[in-house]
Amino acid sequence: MLNPKKMWGQNFLRNPRAARDIVAALQPAGDDIVLEIGPGDGALTRELVTLGRPVRAIEIDPELAARLRKTFGDKLDLVEGDATDAPLPEEPFRAAGNLPYNVATPIVRRVITNPNCRRAVFMLQKEVVDKIVARPSEEEYGYLSLFVRIYADARQLFTLPPNSFFPKPKVWSAVVLLDPVDRPLQSAKEDLVALVSWSFRMRRKTLANNLAGFRDLDKRGAEESIEAASFDPRVRAEALSLEQFDALATVIRSRG
Repeated sequence: MLNPKKMWGQNFLRNPRAARDIVAALQPAGDDIVLEIGPGDGALTRELVTLGRPVRAIEIDPELAARLRKTFGDKLDLVEGDATDAPLPEEPFRAAGNLPYNVATPIVRRVITNPNCRRAVFMLQKEVVDKIVARPSEEEYGYLSLFVRIYADARQLFTLPPNSFFPKPKVWSAVVLLDPVDRPLQSAKEDLVALVSWSFRMRRKTLANNLAGFRDLDKRGAEESIEAASFDPRVRAEALSLEQFDALATVIRSRG
């Protein structure tokens, strides 16, 4: 009998149709391998191994890892470790997983920034997916929305109620599809991530106030940079799109 462990945020999927839909959305091509993060008791793994592709899985729980080895044998290349720092494939891969709520965001960021990732389909807390797919001026829009957009296109596929899992979580879940993309940006991605991070330090403040101290800018320098990018100096970060942040980053860089 399974004994879910709170320390690893284990909520096992109990919805076979959702598992099939996640696997169908992966659509591996060419020589892609499949990476499953947090296979748990194998509800999603059972569908993934039917794809006829090499399947690698990262599982942190030694007890579950032993069960998975016994169940799937050589159909599954199992890595026992923490998905926040375990090695990711060195070949093209497509990732899937029912991610633990407490580490979902760093795993998402790590996977979509990996140059070998071709697609990811993850089940997350619905609140996190709402943030990922949010657009400027929406309540959920913020740092995570922009970070993901720098590296990938994102769309929500479907939602799941708590009774789709054991034990039942207190919140709804959602499945998000992430397609890494190389956007034609003027700025380096690392510079944009840094700018966006500073811009959302305190949501109630104006962008100029948040940017004071960023790259040696004082408040007046921040206001001048915002104006030079053709925005109102009183604008708040949540009103700007990725393309507008890209323009602002270019201005800041040109000002030294």
